[in-house]
Amino acid sequence: MKKINPQMIIWLIIQFLIVLFTMSSQDSESLIMFWFTLPFLILNCIAIFIILLGKPKTGSILFLIGSVLFIPIGLIGAIGARKILNEIKEKKFLETL
Repeated sequence: MKKINPQMIIWLIIQFLIVLFTMSSQDSESLIMFWFTLPFLILNCIAIFIILLGKPKTGSILFLIGSVLFIPIGLIGAIGARKILNEIKEKKFLETL
């Protein structure tokens, strides 16, 4: 299962736009926001890459961690990651039957 939930992609795009807008601003508050959001954007990109490599559980957990800190808008990505984790659990449950 190398499926990435569309909500994860939407959140990644939103997060990328936040980083771009804060990077282009000259205010010191925006610069602080940039340095706060950049590591989580990198973490979410790594998580997507891990999912594509065939480790959806590990990637989804990392994506969940990188999204949850941006409540309420980060819930978009967190819900997408949670859906993948639920699919994994459901698949394992059906295999045990």
